[in-house]
Amino acid sequence: MHRKSNHQGQALVLAAAVLYGLNPLFAQLLYDDGLGAEMVSLYRFILPALFFAFFLRTAKANWPEAARSLVLGIVSGVSIFAYFHALETIPAATAILIYYSYPVFSVLIGWLVFNRSPSQNALISAALIAIAASLSIQPESLPADSLFAVATCFLAPLTVATQVQYLSNPRCHLPTGNRMAWITIGHVLILLPIAAWAAPTHIVPVTTLGCFSVIGIALLAAALPQLLFMLGAPRSCADKNALTGALELVVALLSGALLLGDNLDRLEITAMLLIVLALFIKQVKSGPDIKALPARPAP
Repeated sequence: MHRKSNHQGQALVLAAAVLYGLNPLFAQLLYDDGLGAEMVSLYRFILPALFFAFFLRTAKANWPEAARSLVLGIVSGVSIFAYFHALETIPAATAILIYYSYPVFSVLIGWLVFNRSPSQNALISAALIAIAASLSIQPESLPADSLFAVATCFLAPLTVATQVQYLSNPRCHLPTGNRMAWITIGHVLILLPIAAWAAPTHIVPVTTLGCFSVIGIALLAAALPQLLFMLGAPRSCADKNALTGALELVVALLSGALLLGDNLDRLEITAMLLIVLALFIKQVKSGPDIKALPARPAP
């Protein structure tokens, strides 16, 4: 029964990864429609926040866990804005590859922060993903003033990696709808001021495709995959959850090539093959906590 639950959890995380991989596609369509990174980031979360607001009511005993979920959402809101800003500022392939290096950071954060000793297979898979992500990053193609955008783009994989590790085994139980409500509200609390400060000239899409892209990025690439991940992550092991996320890079590159006409060079194709190979390496439950390290509270 436990094995069946584990497989179901992995299938849910896998489905979430496929849908999350559509984010760059919808973001690029919205950029083409005249929206900036601040509005794209806000649209990604404000519609789910309106829906999950009905689940905000929280028992007093769960307030500390709700507060942790709110903080996760606020930090994630900052990082996703940095990622979408990088998609506007630097070559999209570079921003995508930085973002989807988060499985590597997840294994490291799980080891160093959450005291989850990674298996040998997890380290091998993480190394393959690191190699894959580095293949298509070409520093010479970056604009001269893009150093800040590149540096802040790394906030996204670090934040996602922390979320993967924490949500795979949260400190306290919180109903899925309740947790999603607090996380999405956290996103909106930070993204609304960012959007107001940026004073965008375009606030709403001007084409039918842009309107559908707003629905796509909010529901297909945000709310639904987040729900699938939160349902599946606790049933699977943290290492597997982290490494399965690398499939997002494959979906992002393929959707860009097939639907937007982006060219895939041999290095990007090699990167995708390495990621698929990493996913076929069997992951097992993380080993026991490292006793030599003091237990640290989850964020």
